[in-house]
Amino acid sequence: MIAVEYRKLASLAAPQRLGATESIRVKDVGNKTMTATTNLMRSERSPANAEVMESISVNVNSRNSPLSPPATVQDNGSNKANYAENYISPAHDPFIDLSEPGNPDLNVPAIDPQLDAQHGSSIQFESHQHGILFDTGEMLANFNSANTIPAPLPSMLFADAFDTNGWLNYSTDQSFAPLFLQNDASLDAINELWFDHAGFKAPQQPIASQLTPASSMVDQSAVAELYSRSHSPAIDRDAVEPREYVAVSIELDAQLNFPDLSHLTAEDVDHENLAHVDDIPNDVAKNVAEAAAEIQKGGNFPRFRNLAIPPTPVLNAWVQLYFEYFHPVMPILHKATFSSSKRHWLLIFTVAAIGAHFSTIRDAQACSRAMHETIRRQSSTMCERQNSNGRELWMSQTILLNHIGLLYGGERRSLEIGEFLQALPVTLGRRKRLFTNMFPVDKFTQLQLPHAQKWQIWLLDEERRRAGFAIWLLDSAFSSHFDLTSLMRLSELQISLPQPDDRWGASTAQCWANFPAAGENSGSGGLPTMERVILEDSWRFVWPKTNTLGKQVMLQHLTNIIKDRSADQPGTPGFSYHDKLLASNVLTDFLNLIETEQMEQSMDEAKASTTHKIMALTALMTHNTPVQNLIPTIIRSIYGKLDNKHWMAIKDRWIASSGQGRLGCFYASRILHVVRSSRSSYFGAPISLLQAVLVLWLYSSLAERYRDGFLFSRTGPAVVLGPKPLDQMETDSWVEMGWSRVKLPGIGNLLCVEGRTRLLDDAVVLMRSLKGWGIGNAYAQILLRLRASETSNTAQG
Repeated sequence: MIAVEYRKLASLAAPQRLGATESIRVKDVGNKTMTATTNLMRSERSPANAEVMESISVNVNSRNSPLSPPATVQDNGSNKANYAENYISPAHDPFIDLSEPGNPDLNVPAIDPQLDAQHGSSIQFESHQHGILFDTGEMLANFNSANTIPAPLPSMLFADAFDTNGWLNYSTDQSFAPLFLQNDASLDAINELWFDHAGFKAPQQPIASQLTPASSMVDQSAVAELYSRSHSPAIDRDAVEPREYVAVSIELDAQLNFPDLSHLTAEDVDHENLAHVDDIPNDVAKNVAEAAAEIQKGGNFPRFRNLAIPPTPVLNAWVQLYFEYFHPVMPILHKATFSSSKRHWLLIFTVAAIGAHFSTIRDAQACSRAMHETIRRQSSTMCERQNSNGRELWMSQTILLNHIGLLYGGERRSLEIGEFLQALPVTLGRRKRLFTNMFPVDKFTQLQLPHAQKWQIWLLDEERRRAGFAIWLLDSAFSSHFDLTSLMRLSELQISLPQPDDRWGASTAQCWANFPAAGENSGSGGLPTMERVILEDSWRFVWPKTNTLGKQVMLQHLTNIIKDRSADQPGTPGFSYHDKLLASNVLTDFLNLIETEQMEQSMDEAKASTTHKIMALTALMTHNTPVQNLIPTIIRSIYGKLDNKHWMAIKDRWIASSGQGRLGCFYASRILHVVRSSRSSYFGAPISLLQAVLVLWLYSSLAERYRDGFLFSRTGPAVVLGPKPLDQMETDSWVEMGWSRVKLPGIGNLLCVEGRTRLLDDAVVLMRSLKGWGIGNAYAQILLRLRASETSNTAQG
């Protein structure tokens, strides 16, 4: 039986049963650790149960690549970076905690969550954050429902636990059941404590002395009204505890209803049937329906209210959409040989579920969420009944793709379950040895076999390695997108980078033989591993020789260096200032290559290149933005709690590195332009867009508030940010000088309230246009709330 350990499940799971998948136990013992002083690689702790310890000799005197800390065991004292005089690293940003300067300790009585559980309305409020066993950032790691008030908004960017769907699944007529007050506390203190948990450290109160039994004499309605009126403006449902949603019942929390699409025919969906691969047979829908009906009869999972698997023509059209939109960004399946005779029916159904995200058919999004839930149940059941299924490559591919759908689909409970099961793709990849080199390229080239046989062998190995890299990218996304701790280290990827997509895309053995393998004739045994790329400083040399997955792995590792999660994730190895500076230089070099490559590219290559550009721009924006943790600032602004002291602190940090901050704004405007002009299908695009808009909003607010000390005193020429790279701008001296005439295409003057309003309006429309991933709807709500606060401040001012 596959062993999966869910430490998160015990602390976060809702009262209802989540099904057989959650009962799987995972024991993760396959992770290798490496003792190495490598360029651009983290020094890693050696786990107590490590089975293999490898030693790598590295030239530590090399100055061509960033160096990681020279110790295997993390030393918090020895790894403190010596920053340049004018450089401020966001990862070591002391401004993350915008605590009250004059009020460091708030002595506020506790809030008793049991009072609501015992006396609340029919919609119960329960907290499941007790005993958190993993790092989700300051907001949740220090959260104790016995003595704190829930945070109003999650941090979707940097330090706090990421919360994607706090603004989903709440209708306007849904009643709000808050945690009721137990003790007598001043309303001002309550207000401040509530805001302190928006990402600002709140003092921990002794639980033993604070908790008192809930009194049955308390007037529930009066206390609820008092709590509501203690906040100005009033707290609305979509801002309070978005991560800890009100789990009223599984029927409302989960997508347990397939919309009826039986009336659709092949003619109705022909506009989405792009004929990328062969049509799927009726057996796929039949097998899925039979398996779902069998699970429906059991008691392990809540029953679907309407179990209606989409008809074959609809599934077939969605498979084609997968290869149109998703495959160019993450090509882990071989398109030319994708047929029902060679692919498991559950994998084909999962491919259709991903394709449904990009469908324009009515109810396609709701259907995709129901499909992802069905896939989760069926993959769990198949692994429980036949453990060998967990060792199959198709199962790893199925769970990998389904995880992406769960995390980015925009459904609150699906995101939560995806977090519970974070270790599952990694564990299956380790069991299948997808991260280990199993293919001797030198011996393979010497085999005297027919081209057809050699092609099949090569395809299997290439598909294995691509699955391994995709799992690593998804695991890294838990950190970069969701602010959770990733489970894998880069040193675990002991496989060579993927081959170029032109060879991978060959439709026959003869066509494949006409493409020489990258690196096979160089005596190196194929493309290098990431370890060799780092040690040899061969970033630019390898970039054009690998495919989009290899390029994304390189970009993601450089991003991990830039973000440096060691400050907010204890135990995570850190990087020095020299590491980050050299990583920034490599990213800038890559960005120039991407800009040049886009001149002559196919449609699929252009989609992949857009993904590379967004990733590189986001990393460079993060590297140069003086204030990294933006969500707490946004929360205070929305609720009118960002006073002059906080604004002055932000201004001081920005002025200390003003040129660096303006460069961050330049990269933010480039992200806005790229997303607007490309309509990227990359699932990380909504996160990058939100970050970029908030950076531009903050810069505009600072410039309007502190014009005399923030902007260059003399009037300069107008600068338009976004359309052109930095080296093609006629007025690139704006980065150093910082004059006041800054414009964005379609928005105009950015440095005024009207410009910020138009920026937010445009960003909301743009976010909602990214229809492939429902997670963008949550981000659009943040921008709408910020837009409303701008209007309110203008009316009051």
